[in-house]
Amino acid sequence: MSLVPIIQPPIMRIMTSHAEKTVHMPYRIKPVSQIVRILFPICVTVVVSLIAPKASPLIASLMFGNLIRECGVVDRLNDAAQNELANLTTLFLGLVIGSTMEGVAFLQYKTMYILFLGLFAFALDTVGGVFLGKIMYWLSGKKFNPLIGAAGISAFPMSARIVQRFGQEYDYSNFLLMHAMGSNAAGQLGSVIAGGVVLAIMAGVM
Repeated sequence: MSLVPIIQPPIMRIMTSHAEKTVHMPYRIKPVSQIVRILFPICVTVVVSLIAPKASPLIASLMFGNLIRECGVVDRLNDAAQNELANLTTLFLGLVIGSTMEGVAFLQYKTMYILFLGLFAFALDTVGGVFLGKIMYWLSGKKFNPLIGAAGISAFPMSARIVQRFGQEYDYSNFLLMHAMGSNAAGQLGSVIAGGVVLAIMAGVM
C-alpha cells in the first residue's frame, strides 16, 4: 500500500488525455440528517455480514467507529477511539510485528513474491478504475473525470489525495478531492467484501 504514490501517477498519466485530466466536477454540499448517518453503519454491517460473513468482524469494526462518532452521545469514547486508542494500537502493533520480524524469516523469496503480488494488484486496480472512469466520461457526456476511478481502491485516504494532487498538476483550480474520497471509501468497503468472498470460496475449496 505504501507503493501507491509510486504506482498510480504513471498509470493515470498514460491512460488519460489532457482533456480528461482537466474535467471539472462541481461539488455541492448536501445536508445529511443524523438519522441517516446513524443508520448507514448499521445497514452496511448487516448487508455485508449477509453477503460475506467472513468479512463481518472487519466491517463491524469500521462501522462501529462511524457509529460512535455520529450518534453524538458517547463523546468520551469517540475522542478516545480517535486519539489514545488509535495511537496505542498503532504503537503496539508496530512493536509486536517488529519484535517478531526476524531477518531469516523475512528475507525470503516468498516475501518478494507477496510484495510484487501486491504491487500488481494495486496496478491492476488502478488500470481497471481508470478504464471504468473513461467509460463514465463518455456516458456522462464528458462531465466525469476518469481520474476519480483510480481512487476506487482500499488505500484510504491516500489514493484520493494522490488523485487530487495529480489533477492539480494539470489544472490548479480543479478540485477533485471530495469526489475521489467517495470513490476511495467505496473501494475500501468493496475490498472488504471481496476479501470476505474470497476467504469463503477458498475455505470451501480447501
